[in-house]
Amino acid sequence: MRSIGSALNLLLVSPLYFVWTVVALDLAQTPCTTLVQGKFFGYFSSFAVFPLNSSLCSWIIQNPDPRRYTLYMKILKPSGVCDHQHIRTYQFDSFLESTRTYLGMESFDDVLKLCDGSTRFAFLQSNKQFLQMKQTAPPGVDTWPMRWKPTKAQERDFSVEYLVVGNRNPSKAACQMLCKWLDACLAISSSSHPCGIMQTPCSCSGGEVLDQASEILGFTRKKEDCYKDGIYLENCVSSPKDSNGAEFLGGWNSWSAWGDCTKDCGGGLQTRMRSCKPLPNEGLACEGVLEEGRLCNRKACNTNGRYNSRSQSLRSTDNRKREDPDELQHYGYPAPQIGDPAAEEWSPWSVCSTTCGEGWQTRTRFCVSSSYSTQCSGPLREQRQCNNSAVCPVHGTWDEWSPWSLCSSTCGRGYRDRTRTCKPPQFGGNPCEGPEKQTKFCNIALCPVDGNWNEWSSWSSCSASCSNGTQQRTRECNGPSYGGAECQGHWVETRDCFLRQCPVDGKWQAWGVWGSCTATCGGGTQRRDRVCYGPFFGGETCQGPKEEYKQCNDRKCPEPHEICDEESLGPVVWKETPAGDAAAVRCPRNATGLILRRCILDEEGIAYWEPPTYIKCVSIDYRNIQMMTREHLAKAQRGLMGDGLSDVLQNLVEISQDGTSYSGDLLSTMDILRNMTEIFRRAYHSPTSGDVQNFVQIISNILSEENREKWEEAQLIGPNARELFRLVEDFIDVIGFRMKDFRDSYQVTDNLVLGIHKLPANAATDITFPMKGWRGMVDWAKNSEDKVTVSKSILSSGLSVLDDSSVFVVGTVLYRNVGNILSLQRNSTVLNSKVISVTVKPLPRSLLTPLEIEFSHLYNGTTNQTCILWDEND
Repeated sequence: MRSIGSALNLLLVSPLYFVWTVVALDLAQTPCTTLVQGKFFGYFSSFAVFPLNSSLCSWIIQNPDPRRYTLYMKILKPSGVCDHQHIRTYQFDSFLESTRTYLGMESFDDVLKLCDGSTRFAFLQSNKQFLQMKQTAPPGVDTWPMRWKPTKAQERDFSVEYLVVGNRNPSKAACQMLCKWLDACLAISSSSHPCGIMQTPCSCSGGEVLDQASEILGFTRKKEDCYKDGIYLENCVSSPKDSNGAEFLGGWNSWSAWGDCTKDCGGGLQTRMRSCKPLPNEGLACEGVLEEGRLCNRKACNTNGRYNSRSQSLRSTDNRKREDPDELQHYGYPAPQIGDPAAEEWSPWSVCSTTCGEGWQTRTRFCVSSSYSTQCSGPLREQRQCNNSAVCPVHGTWDEWSPWSLCSSTCGRGYRDRTRTCKPPQFGGNPCEGPEKQTKFCNIALCPVDGNWNEWSSWSSCSASCSNGTQQRTRECNGPSYGGAECQGHWVETRDCFLRQCPVDGKWQAWGVWGSCTATCGGGTQRRDRVCYGPFFGGETCQGPKEEYKQCNDRKCPEPHEICDEESLGPVVWKETPAGDAAAVRCPRNATGLILRRCILDEEGIAYWEPPTYIKCVSIDYRNIQMMTREHLAKAQRGLMGDGLSDVLQNLVEISQDGTSYSGDLLSTMDILRNMTEIFRRAYHSPTSGDVQNFVQIISNILSEENREKWEEAQLIGPNARELFRLVEDFIDVIGFRMKDFRDSYQVTDNLVLGIHKLPANAATDITFPMKGWRGMVDWAKNSEDKVTVSKSILSSGLSVLDDSSVFVVGTVLYRNVGNILSLQRNSTVLNSKVISVTVKPLPRSLLTPLEIEFSHLYNGTTNQTCILWDEND
C-alpha cells in the first residue's frame, strides 16, 4: 500500500491550487448534517458522520462545477449484515426549500448496495452538483437507530473515500488513484454488480491497474513488477523514495575505467569493476558479474622480460537476499582467492540456467604465473548445453479485451460489459489469473423521471402543552428530472392534537343589581352579589368577596307634614310620597311610558303635590314611527338601504297634523327628525323634493299654537329653541349639499318659511328673502316693506384661489311664533314677533357686510322699533 500512500500525499496538496465559487445551499441543515465544500479528496468513517446514538443524519459533498469536474467515490462496506437498508445515497442538482423539492434527483442505492455483503467494495461516479448520503427511517420500523447483525460496533462501520477529478487535463496524481479505483471496480464487477465508474478523463493502461486490485482480491504482488509513468515494467528493481523525497536508483552503478594491463608483453589482462546499489529494507542484490576482463599487450616478450604477478580473476555475485545486514557492505567487491595458486584446473560446471528446454552450463579457471613461468594458454571460460530433453510448462495467457458492448438501456442507468479469452496452459503451466468478464454501468441518455415523494417525517410535537394544538410532518420530493411530472400533493400535513385540558382559573361575573334598601329613610343597607365562573381542570379559584354592601337612604325620615298624602285623580291613584320624591303611574292605554308627579314643600315647609307631567308618555302612533325610523337608521349605518322611508315621513305629517296628546309626543317627533337627517346624510340615499317638503311641514305642525302648553312642559327636560334651530340647520346643510347643480329651494308653511340656496363661491350674488311673487307665500311672511338681504360678500372662505368645486349653502328660515312657544336664549321677554335664522355653510371668513333685515314689527297694534339679535352658537 506504499504506492497508494504516495498518491494520497500528492492529492491532499493539489486542492491548494484550485479556487471556485461555492453555491449557496439550504437543506434545512441540522447539527447532524455535514456539508463538504472545497475539497478534492477526502475520507470519512460512518461512525464519524452517522453516530450510533443519532438518527436521520446526512453527509453532503458539493461538486464545484459539474461541467468541469466529476466526483468519484469508493466505499468499503460494513462487514455485518443489516436488517434494512437505512443509508440512502443519491445525487441532485439543487434543493428548493420552499417546496422541499430535490431537482434532478437520481438514486445510487442500486449501485452501492451497502447491505449486499457479496462484494466488500463499491464504486460510483457522480456528475451532478450535490451527492448526499442520508439516514432514513424505513416504513413500519418503530425503533431507531436500526439494528445490525451481528451487533458488534466495528462490524457496522463502513468507510468512504471521495475524489474530485478535472474533466480536462486531470493531474497525474488524481489519475493514478482513479486508475487504481477503476481497475479494482472492473475486477470485482459482474452482471449483478456492475462497476459504478462509467468513464474517466484519465488514460489508464488498458483500464487495469493490478496493484490495487490484487490487494482487494487477496493476490500477492510480484516484487519484480514496477509501475512507472503509467507503464508496468517486468524484471526491474523498484525505485522508492526516501523520507526526503529523493529517489533511490537501485541496481548496477556505472563500470569503472579499464585497469592497467597485467603484462607489458606476451598477452596480459585488463579488468574493470562495477558495484551494486541495494534497495533499503529489501536487500535485493544485482544480477550479473562484478568484474570483467579483456586481453592486452599480446606482443611477444624477449627472454629477459619480467612479468607482473597480479592474479587474474572474474568475480560475480548471484541474485539473492542477504539476511545479515553486515554483508551488504561487501556487495560489488572482489571475493578472496581460494585454492592453490599454482593450480590451473577448471571449476565444476555450474547449475543449468534453465530447468526445462535449452539451457547452458559454464565453468572457469584461473591463470597463475611467476617471473620464471611461461604464459597460460587456452580460454578462461567454457560453456555447454544442458537439459535439452525436458519440456517447459506454458502458462495460460489472456487475449485482448473485446470492445465494450452497447448499453443495455436506451435511457437511464444501464450496463455494458466486455470479455476476453484465456489461452489455456500447457505442460503443467498455471491457468489465467483475473476475471473473464467485466461489467460497468452506463447512461447514454436521460430518461424523464416523475417526481416521487419520500416517506413522511415523524409528527412534530404538539404546538400547545394543553388544550387544542397542531402537529406537522413534512416530506421531500425527489425530482422531477428531465421533463418528468411534478410530485402531486402537499409537502406538509397538519393535524389537531390535544394533550390535556388547560387549567382555567375562576372568573368573577359582573356584579348583580343592588337589592332594595332595608329602610326607606334613616339609613339602611343594600346588597349585591356576583357569581364565580369556574375554576376548571385544576385552575385557581376566584379571589375576592362574593357579595358587597353599601349604605342607602341615609336621609332623615320625613315628618308627617313633609309627606304628600295619597290622592286620587280620576282613575289614577297617587300613593303617599315624601317631599323631594316623584311618584309614577302608567300612562293611559293609548300611550307608553310613565306619568310623573313630584311632591315638594311650600314656603312653610308643608308638602304638596305638583301637577302631573306627561313628558315620559308617548302616544302609540308616535312610538311606532319612532321605532321604524330607528330601524332604518340601523340599516343605513350598516350600508343597507331600506324601503318605505318616504312613507314614514308622510305618516308623521298626517299624525302631527292631528296634534299631540302628550309632551312626550313632541320629544319623540324631534328624535324622529334627527334620525331622518342622519339617514339623508348617507350618500346612497337621495331625499326627494317630497321628503324635503314633508320634513318642513312636520316642523310647522309641532310649532302650532295648540302645542304651546306641551312645549312648556317638554322644555323642563327636553328641547329648547336652540336645539330646534340646530335640527333645522343640520337639515339645511345635508339637503343643500345634496342638491344637484346650483338651484334654490323654497318651502312655505303656516308657521315657517324656509329657503335653501346653493351658490358657487366664485360667482355668488346677493340673496333677497322672502322672494317676491313666490307661489303660496303667506301673508304673515311678506309685507310690502319686509326684506332680508344676504350680501354676496359674506361668501368668502379666505382662500386666494377658489376652484369650481367650491360652493356655499345658505339657509334662511322665518319662524312665525317660535318666540311665543320656546324659551329664547338671553331673552325672557314674551315675544309676539317673527324670528329669522340665517345659516351659511361652510362658515364664512368674516361678516364684512352684515345682514340687512327690514321687517314691520307689530305689538298691541303699535309699531315697535326694537330688534333683538343673538347667536345660538354662542
